[in-house]
Amino acid sequence: MDTNCKEHDSPLARLEGEDTEESEDDLMRDDVDGVEQVFFDFEAFPLNDSDKTGIVDMLTQIFLRTDVDVNDMASALIRQSPFGCIFRPADDYIDEDNENIVFGVVSLIELGNTKKFESDIWNLLKARAAKYAPNENIISRLEKLSSCSGDTRVGLLINERMLHFPSSIAAPAFDSLKSDIAASGTRYRFDVVITIQKIRIADVAKQQLGRDTGGSKKKKGKAAKKRAAAAALNNADVIFDNPEEEILYSADFVESDGGGFDYFQYPVQSDVEKESKFNSTVVGGITYRPYRRVCLMDANRFSRFIDITSNQNSSKGSFE
Repeated sequence: MDTNCKEHDSPLARLEGEDTEESEDDLMRDDVDGVEQVFFDFEAFPLNDSDKTGIVDMLTQIFLRTDVDVNDMASALIRQSPFGCIFRPADDYIDEDNENIVFGVVSLIELGNTKKFESDIWNLLKARAAKYAPNENIISRLEKLSSCSGDTRVGLLINERMLHFPSSIAAPAFDSLKSDIAASGTRYRFDVVITIQKIRIADVAKQQLGRDTGGSKKKKGKAAKKRAAAAALNNADVIFDNPEEEILYSADFVESDGGGFDYFQYPVQSDVEKESKFNSTVVGGITYRPYRRVCLMDANRFSRFIDITSNQNSSKGSFE
């Protein structure tokens, strides 16, 4: 779906559908690939108490079946308002069925260790890293960051929206976030920013892992198997549910920022209902299974990511 973003009454943006003359019957349709498309106008608003249920739903997409207190986290995000934004249908499209629906949320919140949801997130990240991180450096780094013993401040980027929501909303959303950060002084300027991305990894990773280990007569230890599995995942094809996040791994971006950065991924297929659209998907005859990718960015990399995303004119992450 082609979309255009225009300035609205505030620094927050409005996303307009390509045809506002369509009948109600045409507002929703399924395309040839069976993906539901929604033809609405959307507006971005500051987070409000009335949005809490929708924000909790968005956070639940990130933290599937975990002990993270997403209810408390949603309250903390709302208390930061007007920092951050949520997406809802524009006034002309609001009815009793979608009045309180939140279609997406973009914000940034500090990860300390004084609130329960903060401790919950740190415990989750450290547990997943211990099992799935490709090296000990990531594990030790998370341990150090979670202790909050030094001067390093850590933020968590929330960039969540409904699946298949038009990715062209990313540019105005991140432009709004950029303005919010600039207006807040040092409050939301973090030394490290963590983001948890929804991705799907091709099953060829398992095939590659089998080729790497099947021909060897020497039995590999647990650590060696873990490294082999992580390497296979890193070499597999990946689909990003939020296409703009792929920018972080492009050759141009990595080269301009002086090299790679720490990240790892962990599987969530067992946490997703079989009928859910967030479960496995088949593209070109290859099955892509759901994962979460945890990225640790320094302040410069995060700033560059926001700059590029807020300026891009398409969902492809162009550097032009």
